[in-house]
Amino acid sequence: MTEYEDYNSFNQVIRIKPLMNPLLVYVDPDAKEPDRSDANWGFVFEDISKERAREDHPDVDPLSWVEDPRGWVKGDKVRRAEYFWCEYVDDTLYLLEDGTSVLKSEFPEGFEAKDGAILNDGVPVVGVVYERSTKRKQWKWCKLLGGETEPVDERDWPGQYFPIITVLGKEVNVNGDIIRKGIVRDLKDPARMLNYSFSAAVETLALQNKVPYLAANDAIEGFEDIWGAANLENRSYLPWNHVDDEGNPIPKPERQPTASMPVAQVQMLQLATEQMRAASGQQSANFGIKSEAASGVGIQRLKQQGEIATFHFPDNLARALKYEAKVILDLIPKVYEQQRVVRILGLDGKQESAMLNPDMPQAYAETNASVEKIFNPGVGRYDVVIDTGPSYATQRQEASAAMTELASKYPPLMDVAGDIVMRTYDFPMAEELADRMKKLPTIAPLIDEKGNEQIPPQAQAAMQQMEQQLQQLDQAIQGMEQELSQTQDKQRQAELKAQMEESKRIKAETENYVLRAQKQLDSDKQQAISEVQAAFPQPAQQPEANPEREAAEAEAEAQEMAALQELAGMVQQLAGQNEQVMQALQESTNLTVQAISQMQDAIVRAQTAPKRATLSNGRTIVIESGAMNG
Repeated sequence: MTEYEDYNSFNQVIRIKPLMNPLLVYVDPDAKEPDRSDANWGFVFEDISKERAREDHPDVDPLSWVEDPRGWVKGDKVRRAEYFWCEYVDDTLYLLEDGTSVLKSEFPEGFEAKDGAILNDGVPVVGVVYERSTKRKQWKWCKLLGGETEPVDERDWPGQYFPIITVLGKEVNVNGDIIRKGIVRDLKDPARMLNYSFSAAVETLALQNKVPYLAANDAIEGFEDIWGAANLENRSYLPWNHVDDEGNPIPKPERQPTASMPVAQVQMLQLATEQMRAASGQQSANFGIKSEAASGVGIQRLKQQGEIATFHFPDNLARALKYEAKVILDLIPKVYEQQRVVRILGLDGKQESAMLNPDMPQAYAETNASVEKIFNPGVGRYDVVIDTGPSYATQRQEASAAMTELASKYPPLMDVAGDIVMRTYDFPMAEELADRMKKLPTIAPLIDEKGNEQIPPQAQAAMQQMEQQLQQLDQAIQGMEQELSQTQDKQRQAELKAQMEESKRIKAETENYVLRAQKQLDSDKQQAISEVQAAFPQPAQQPEANPEREAAEAEAEAQEMAALQELAGMVQQLAGQNEQVMQALQESTNLTVQAISQMQDAIVRAQTAPKRATLSNGRTIVIESGAMNG
């Protein structure tokens, strides 16, 4: 929804509001998309007090309304509804010569389409390649209240998307009937069984005898007070009468066994608990409970099984979030029509300021002012990509554990990536430590002033040299083109064209080689990162210590050491590949220098070669270096 920023501002902002009661939301039943983006109408109802209705809408009188059996007026409550619906408006779509398309309704004032061109006050601006009739959605919005027969507010909705975001759980079509349910629906019967088992177990325990001793009256005669307080006092012994008055032996008091749980009820509880996990598709590993898997790999695979069983729930949530972002992107240029500074939040939680400037001709610009980033959301069209997975905090913790282990086993890593390792920690002052480590002499040359990693100095110098040589090639080609346009000698024209073609070929090969070298460097870097991550998998939670697990850990440690050795070999191989790239760059540079030298010799020969010219009287003359012969 859109609303004013605060009580003393004319700036409107976009808000995302939750719908507290989903049973009071009605969406077009003909919509088929999971996010309901193809809906043509929707209602959002809420029940408010008559006093609230009078405050929000001073022009209405709720006391004059009568009771409505449909629920619009009931006692002290009235129903208020927001109604969204779309109308299809006829329009014309034009395909312009520059490849862009525009609707007739989007023409600025003074523009029109006529005679195969777009005119501005009668002056052609751009040609029209093709046009066709189309229909566009025009969304409407109104607010209905209680016993009012007309909407209390009505206007056009600025966006082109349905603004009610639907998040589905599980939707199944059974013989034409749509059944929607969440993860709890299939757990109801196992939960009833579990509740019954617990109730029966409690009843069984409650009905068992709680008296600790059974004794004959003669056995405790005279010691009634002591035995009566046996469960309250901590005595070293309890006296009893072992014979009666006639000398006959009396059985001693017997302690009764404690209340016990029947085996069948214990098994029923266990089965009911397992049935709930099975119905939900979750494994014990998903809850952090010790499972049948002993190794970290086995535990991770059990977790993956549980995630696969319920993947459609986060998948539908991600789909709804993507549609929500599309709705917001569509509203931003239509709501934020004035220049303003906004706060943006990065994936790492860092807050930055950015400026929205609708009058800026380009979509994005950077400045050296306090607000570095400037956006114009009205320029261009944008799409949304949703990436689901662990949160940034979880990824940071996993990266911290992996890099700490890697740094402990490969200390030189801190000399080249210490700032990156430090930023993975979340303790106080970690960012400050990372900033200081970034200034170390072994790290600073690898990072430019904006914090981006630089190309190795040798490769950067070679690429700069090749760029200069490419510029020299361009100048030589331009000189040959100029001479070609001036000379009339057919043979010389053929020579110049051949030299130009050869120079262009060398230039194209050089540019292609530079591009491939850059891609190779990026690929080698990404491959090294991937190999490091593969060599050091994330540690998983291990069960309690036992000999089998210790043997597995020893084997895993041996594999890890082997992976370290393999990684060292990969690093050496990567260094050799980089050296090969540098050698190839140098070879290409030498070839380019040779080509430039050949072109310079050709230019000198062309300048000193005799030239023929025909005068107006038909006489042909030969012009040589420093002389003219008739």
